[in-house]
This record gives sequence, C-alpha cells and structure tokens, in this order.
Amino acid sequence: MDANDLLAVSPKLLAQAILHRRERLAEIIPEDLEERKEELIDAEPKAKSARQERDKINSKVASLKNERDSAQKEARELFERSNEIREQLISEGGMKNPDPKWAKEKLSAKLQSLENQLETSAGTHKTEEKFINEMKNLIKEHEEWVEERTASQPLVKEMKDSRDKARKLLDSAQKAHDAMVELAQSNEEMHESFMKWEGARTRAESRTMRLSNALSSSQDALEFWKVRVENDDFDDLLIDANRVRNGGQSSKAIARTRKIEKESRQNKDLGVEEE
Repeated sequence: MDANDLLAVSPKLLAQAILHRRERLAEIIPEDLEERKEELIDAEPKAKSARQERDKINSKVASLKNERDSAQKEARELFERSNEIREQLISEGGMKNPDPKWAKEKLSAKLQSLENQLETSAGTHKTEEKFINEMKNLIKEHEEWVEERTASQPLVKEMKDSRDKARKLLDSAQKAHDAMVELAQSNEEMHESFMKWEGARTRAESRTMRLSNALSSSQDALEFWKVRVENDDFDDLLIDANRVRNGGQSSKAIARTRKIEKESRQNKDLGVEEE
C-alpha cells in the first residue's frame, strides 16, 4: 500500500481499525496481567525468605570467622608469651620441674601398693572404701605438692597457663572454622535459591508493569478513538494528509529537510570560525 492508497482510506475507517485493535488488546491484556500478578505474588515471599535466610547464614559465617580469627590471634600471642618466659628462664639458669619423674614414680608405687592390698584382702565394702579414699588422698596430696612447687615459680605457672589456654583457644578456633565451612555450603545453596526466586520475581514484576502500562495505554486510546469516531472528528488529524494530498511534504520529509538545513547552518558556522 503506497501513499495514495493510504490517502484513499477514509479517516473514520482507519480510526475504526485502530479502535478495534485497542479493543482486542483491552480484552487480551487483563488475563495475561492476572497471570503475571499471580507469578509475582508467588515469587515475592519466596525471594524475600531466601534472601533473609541467606543473609542470616552470612551473618553467622561472619561471626564464626571473627571468633576463629580472634581465637587464633590470642593463641598466637599466648604461645609467643610462653616462649618469651621459657627463654627468660633459660637465661636465668633454668627452672625446676614442679612435677619431677621421681615424685610421679613415688606416687605410682604407693598407689600400686594400695591397689595390691585391695585386691588381695578379703575386706568388706567399708574396707574397700577405706583403700579407695587413701588412694584419693595420695593423689590429692601429690597435686597440692605440685601446686606449691609451681606457685614458688610464678613464671613457670604463667608459661604453663599460657600454653594451656592457647591450646584451648586453638580448639575453639578449629570448631568455629569447621562450623563456618559447614555453613558456607548451606549459604551457597540458599544463595542459589535466592537467585532463582529473585529472577522469577524481577521477571514477573517487569512483565506486570509492562502489561499494566499497555492496558492503561489501550484504555486511554479506546476513550480517545471512541470520541473521534462517534463525533466524526478528524480535522486536526488530517493536517498532514491534506498537505501531502495537495502536493506538500509529509511530516517525515519535513523533519528530514529541517535536519539537513540545521546541519548546513552548523557547517557554515564552523567554516566562519575556521577563517
């Protein structure tokens, strides 16, 4: 269909064709729009829940990481302090072992003697309880003796306490690390779930918005063209057509001519500046 064919079509017929098209869109769009809204309603809470769970796991992972790093740092400082004390004790002439081998052997011999008596005697429960209490007392006395010797060497005690605390801290750091690794796997799965539902949500939201805009546009167009057709009012819409029918330029040709003229003026201005 060329320009003459288009000009031969009555304005009212064209308007009716446009009106029919808009009516069809107004009939089709609502159903699609409702489907997209349902998708959005379904995806939004799932995306939100997945994001919250992912963020919650991220927070736990960050907390465990801080716990691990803090424990490792403190343990390292304690080991360094323990080594400093050891070097100090060595430089000052060494240190006494608060629990020497001979003391352990002496305790072991006494305990063995009591155990033999317990096994060979045909005593009552009270007799057995007496032997057991004596064994407990021997162990307690030995521990108190070791504590006294340790207390007489405060640096030795500090060194021992530092090492013990450092080992406990390293155990805590390892537990925090293991828990963090386990959560990291859960976090990856939850992130994938979030990306899935967030993608569904954004697609549904975008489609819902486009369809809503299209429906609104179609309804506005329906009102516009209904009034035009009912009143047979197309005069202001035929200005360009009448100009072409009378041998004038189309609106597109006019726009192209104006563009060429504007570029020509700009080139002339540039030429003047260059001179």
